[in-house]
Parts: sequence; C-alpha cells; structure tokens
Amino acid sequence: MTPSTSVSAYDEISINTLGLPFVALILLVVLPLSVAAGFASGRHRRQRLLAAGGAVDVVVGEMAMNAFLALLGLLLAFTFGNSLAVSLSIKAATTDEASALGTAFLRADYLAEPGRTELQRALLEYGRTRVVPKHAPIDSEEKLNAFLETTLTAQARLWPLTLEATRDPTPPPIQTFVAGAMNAVLDAHLYRVSSFSVPVSAFTQAMVLAAAATALFLVGNRAGMLGQFLTWRAYAFAFFLSAIMYTIIDLRRGNAGFILADDSTLRATILDMEQALADRQ
Repeated sequence: MTPSTSVSAYDEISINTLGLPFVALILLVVLPLSVAAGFASGRHRRQRLLAAGGAVDVVVGEMAMNAFLALLGLLLAFTFGNSLAVSLSIKAATTDEASALGTAFLRADYLAEPGRTELQRALLEYGRTRVVPKHAPIDSEEKLNAFLETTLTAQARLWPLTLEATRDPTPPPIQTFVAGAMNAVLDAHLYRVSSFSVPVSAFTQAMVLAAAATALFLVGNRAGMLGQFLTWRAYAFAFFLSAIMYTIIDLRRGNAGFILADDSTLRATILDMEQALADRQ
C-alpha cells in the first residue's frame, strides 16, 4: 500500500541549509570587521576635519549609535524568544509522539494473536524511523526528504494492520480503543514534521546580522571620530555578540550543533517496546 501522504506534499517545509560552522565563521568575521571598519572611517573623517581647520563634534553619531544599539537589543530579544519557543516545541512534539507510540503499543495488547504482535512490531519499526541519529542531523532538503520517505513507508503499514487486527470478532469497544490510539500516532507525525520548518526566515536573520554590523560600525566610528584608541573592549563586545547570535541560531536547529533537542523520551519508549517484544519470544 502506498503512503496516504507523499513526500512531495511537504515541499513547503523550509529548513536551515547553512551549516553552523559557516554561520560561526560569518559572525566571527563580519562583526569584528565592522568595528574595525567603523573606527578606520571615523579616524579618517576626523583627520580630514582637523586638516581643514574644522571642529569635531564630541557627540557626533551618539544618537544614531544608541538608536541602533537599542534596535539591536530588541531584535535579539525577539529572535532569542522565538528560538527558545522553537526549541521547546520540538521537545514537546517529540515527547507527545513518544507518548502516542507507547500508548498505541500497550493498547494493542488487548488484541488477539497474530494481529497483536504484528501490529506491535510495525509500531516498533515505525518508532525507530522517527529517531534522528545524533551523527546525521537533518540539515538539507535531501536529508529531510530521505527521512520522510523512510518514515512514511513504515507509517503506511500501521492503519491496514490496525484494521486487520481489530476486525470481527474483536468487540467494538476494543476496536475503538485501539483505533483511537493509532490515530494519535498518525496525528503526532504531523506535529513532529511541522517542527522541522524554520519559523524565522533567512531574510529576518540577515536583517539581525545587518543591524548588529551597523551598530558595531557606529561604535567603532564614534571612537575614531573622537580620537580614541580602539581597545579590546570593543572587540570583546563584538565576539560576545557573535556568541549570542550563534546561540540563537543553534537553539533553532534542534538536531544539530551544540544545543540538541532532548529525544530521550522517544528513545526510552522504543527501548521499552523492544524489551516487551523480546520477553514475549
């Protein structure tokens, strides 16, 4: 039987395709360079003004710098909150799916053989396809399609086996009991797949990067205009800002980077299913 939903139906899912090492490289290069470029521009402007006999305004660029720093803080707060919500939703979707799988597996115990074991084995095989390997994160369209193809193929066996295992003379209450749990498993798939989609567009991420680069440029520019030295503090701010922006992006990935989504509930459920079937043999 072919899957009721095909991989092509998920063509609007957008995922982060830019690798985290490349993201870190961009941040560590662009932001410190913005400070240096702003300082060089400000110092050059100061030298031209002094050479022409003009005066340097001691508050030059202060209002624009403060405005951009405030805007940057607002954008960082928004994107961090969004990333944290995404991280929590990924964990919740995984936990709900683990709960649905465990419930369906246990309710299948009310069925008669051989349908009971066959359905439970299909649930176990399907559950295994729902685990994203730690060493193979889904970071490209090809990997996402491969993951969906594998899991939809395993999913396609569940409902026909449920109908077969709950046919007469299975009492109607048991039929409803088991079928309801299987529906919850199929519904959990939809919530889990939706967690792969990126809720913040690449344009928004580029906008935050542009705001950060502009703010740091103005910080360096003001230091140059006032004839100050560009100290380590400005670069420390740039590197710390890079770390914060990287963390925001890392949080949103779920199965890649340093901050991984907790899928221990799903793995534990699969282990329980394996042990239950092994004890039956």
